[in-house]
Amino acid sequence: MIDSIPLYKYIKSYTAVIWLTLTFFLGMSAFSYAQTQNKKQIKLPDNVSSPMYREYAPSLNAEGNILIFQANRGENRQWGIYETITEDEGKTWSDPVGVDSVNNYGSENDLIGGPSISYDGNTLYYFAHFDDGIGAEDIYYSTRIGDKWSRPKNIGAPINSKFHESFPSVTADGQQMYFMRMDTVQTENGSNCFEIMVSHKQSDGTWGEPEALPAPINIGCEKAPRILSDGRTLIFSSIRAGGKGDYDLWMSKLGFNGEWSEPINMHFVNTNTADLYASISASGEDLYFLNRGEVDPKVLKKYPEEKGQEDIFTVYIPEEFKQYKNKTIQGKVFDIVSKEPVQATFTVRDRSTTEKLFELPVAEDGQFALVLTEGSDYEITATKEGYSTTIFSEDLTSLEHYEREEKEIGLFSTATLNLEIFDADIMHKIPADVKVKSLTTEEYLNTVNFYESNKTYKLALPLNDKYEVTITKENFKDQSFQFDLTEFLLYQNFEKSIELEPVKIEMEFNIEDAVTAQGIEAMIILHNTDTDERIAVAAEKGEDGKYKVEVRDGANYQVEVRSPRGYSFFSSKLKAGTKKNFDVALTELKPNTKLPLKDILFESNSSEIIESSYRELKRLVKLMKDNPNITVELAAHTDDVGSDRYNMKLSESRAKSVSMYVMQFGIPKSRLVPKGYGETQPAVANDTEENKAKNRRVELMVLSVNN
Repeated sequence: MIDSIPLYKYIKSYTAVIWLTLTFFLGMSAFSYAQTQNKKQIKLPDNVSSPMYREYAPSLNAEGNILIFQANRGENRQWGIYETITEDEGKTWSDPVGVDSVNNYGSENDLIGGPSISYDGNTLYYFAHFDDGIGAEDIYYSTRIGDKWSRPKNIGAPINSKFHESFPSVTADGQQMYFMRMDTVQTENGSNCFEIMVSHKQSDGTWGEPEALPAPINIGCEKAPRILSDGRTLIFSSIRAGGKGDYDLWMSKLGFNGEWSEPINMHFVNTNTADLYASISASGEDLYFLNRGEVDPKVLKKYPEEKGQEDIFTVYIPEEFKQYKNKTIQGKVFDIVSKEPVQATFTVRDRSTTEKLFELPVAEDGQFALVLTEGSDYEITATKEGYSTTIFSEDLTSLEHYEREEKEIGLFSTATLNLEIFDADIMHKIPADVKVKSLTTEEYLNTVNFYESNKTYKLALPLNDKYEVTITKENFKDQSFQFDLTEFLLYQNFEKSIELEPVKIEMEFNIEDAVTAQGIEAMIILHNTDTDERIAVAAEKGEDGKYKVEVRDGANYQVEVRSPRGYSFFSSKLKAGTKKNFDVALTELKPNTKLPLKDILFESNSSEIIESSYRELKRLVKLMKDNPNITVELAAHTDDVGSDRYNMKLSESRAKSVSMYVMQFGIPKSRLVPKGYGETQPAVANDTEENKAKNRRVELMVLSVNN
């Protein structure tokens, strides 16, 4: 038996001694006892458990679809670490691929072994004897980069020391590392003995000073610990009472009181030879372990000095040996815009106490696997600086069986503020000038887009900053607000409404009699043609003819002044702010009084009234109704373009069109006298286009007033 060969027989140094004691344990002369006793044990396919090679230390990720193991598949039977995957729940496995970044790192005779893949599949731990080590054998690790592994990195002190450290195993939450250490050579029945150590991760992310596990774990001769995915069930090898005389696999559970249970012998798989290196996936259903047998004759023919044959087997675990039940959540964290992976960090807390249980980093490609153990109600937070936060919960207080969930987590690096700006008076959306300034850099961002269809501004703002948003618009009061994206953020889209107050000015309207200049009462109607807002000022508010009205600065108004019975009406256009006093002289309605009707327009060379004229015509209707005792002439005039006869006929037709429009509102025909004057009565000389436009007009003249 290899373990029983005297140590002084080896000449490579203490390092070589340890390697031989860990790997070439026992020369085999018979098939495994367990193989003959338990027909449920299944050997992995030959492409993995090859009769040509020796396979050790199987290790599974949480999902159980990645198997890392140690084998002597290298040149000259050199030992190294290999990886294989399954896509059909372990029925078949891919051809093993060497982890070249590790296997080829050191010199040809460097020792590499004891691989352990983290449950999330993102970190590979192992031990090796490299020139850059601290002691005899040190623990190293590599991180997954896509489908490759990084170069070895020494985990350093205090885990590694001047002594021998090997066979690391890390809890699913990444908070504890179990491994074995030997500081002096101890033997038990010719086998080398070790202590099982544990190191706890500190708050700053470093590993704490390792401690030897107390009895009943360490009692003298232990090795090869494997902490299961529940973080509380430990499988290890030990030579102790109740075993079968050599190393047996034992199981112990860490109670909630912090004490380890009395180990139980895993009799369903142990043999009368050394039993080591077991692994169980997060489901807790199947045990992967080392099984020994006679050397294949073909191997002996090629390698006559070969002393043993080791293969990886699997077997269903009896209920009494199962770990605590788990739920595995696997998936990817990604940027919801670019779809690129995000290397976030999960923080897991107990919802009932808010106690932080552990943190788990995500791999560079965004892949993760969270393993949560029964008995707690968990709150899980995914965070990454510069990104949003995702929170979800898992209540496993009454978990009845192993569960597995696929979960895609999308994070975002910008938030969208949907900004709507309203006119505070009329509550209509309006466009404005929107500027966004970072309060960190004091720089303005060019991330404001305006959507005309719904008059909404979309502000795309990077997270982890505070912003000042300023809204300005001519003739409105400026407004600004701060938008804080440095706090805990769950949602990407926000909505905000801003009401801009228009700037108001006070105008004074002076309404007087055109002849006597005496102030008179009137109804003033202001129609804001920009907003369609209407302001009506009652007659009794200005008995002296002076009316004060608050209007919007810069707005365009159509002004209409309606007089008491017996006076004409007045209409005009006004841009508020150009002047603050507006004088209106109203003419008393007497025979021969003439009133120009403004903005009454016709189609070219036609008597058809253009729709924009209706506003003035309705004022005429109002005048006729307010003064039922008057009869008027509706006189139409033209410029001098065209023949006299044509212009006379055109003006007569236009006068009749105006008369017919007014009559449809109940004004008797007897009170309207349409008449065309053609070009015979120009208001101004027809010497410019502007003057010709003035001559194309309609006037009202009072013919009689019947009291």
